[in-house]
Amino acid sequence: MLGLGSGINRLSAAESASIAARSGGYLLDTYSGAAAAYSLRQLSSSYSSNAIKVRRASDNAESDIRLVNGELDTTGLANHCGSSDGFISVWYDQSSDSNNATQTTAAAQPKIYDGTTGVVTENGKPSIYSDGTKQMSLSSDISVTDSDYFVVDVTQRDRSAETAAGGQHHGWQSFGGGDLLMFDTNAGAIYSAGYKNPSFSSSDLTIKTFDLASPNLAVYENGASHLTSTYAQVTMQGNIKLFFTAMIGHRSELIIYASDQSTNRTNIEDNINTFYSIF
Repeated sequence: MLGLGSGINRLSAAESASIAARSGGYLLDTYSGAAAAYSLRQLSSSYSSNAIKVRRASDNAESDIRLVNGELDTTGLANHCGSSDGFISVWYDQSSDSNNATQTTAAAQPKIYDGTTGVVTENGKPSIYSDGTKQMSLSSDISVTDSDYFVVDVTQRDRSAETAAGGQHHGWQSFGGGDLLMFDTNAGAIYSAGYKNPSFSSSDLTIKTFDLASPNLAVYENGASHLTSTYAQVTMQGNIKLFFTAMIGHRSELIIYASDQSTNRTNIEDNINTFYSIF
């Protein structure tokens, strides 16, 4: 039985058009083919499932929280959590691959609702918070083998707290097959056969873009070039994590393309910025 805040998001054509106008358009309608897409807003007009599954800390009851008018159903979230904190056990993939990010261990689930202050937000929009002990893993691999990839990540990182905690600031990483590909969305480091570090400076909510059209690597922060280099990519596979221990801060959206999107980069960033009002 579905809990409060559960349900399927079905929109009329007029509602869909209104949402698209407010948000800059459904990103995945225009820039399709994402290998994975996680957000607290609706990314595709055809997506009709929920945004997140939330565990209520007081009794561990879980409820799917839907999307209403293109955004997270914060009323349903509040109804479910009440005066209890709420933590995410599933962040649903809005791409066609249904590669959900999950965490069954309560202590490792990131936070979306505070029993005293309400919905966790960053820059005025719902956002998921990690205190340096949280971790969510994708349910299956994303196959990107020695070719191109494009990752756009909407995060706010508490750099001073991470440094004080002795963390390595991991944003998300992938281990498997002896290879390692890791994005560090605080320092912007990319580890694999080599190492690059564009050293992101902002501790505000930012749009960070990693664009590899092999062998050329370009990294951007809020649309501005942050690093260009040549880079040899290895296989992206295995146990990919959206949140990793030592990350302290918020994540609002993460979209992964297993393809070159360099010609669409500016428009993708603009679409995201229209909704989040970051720069």
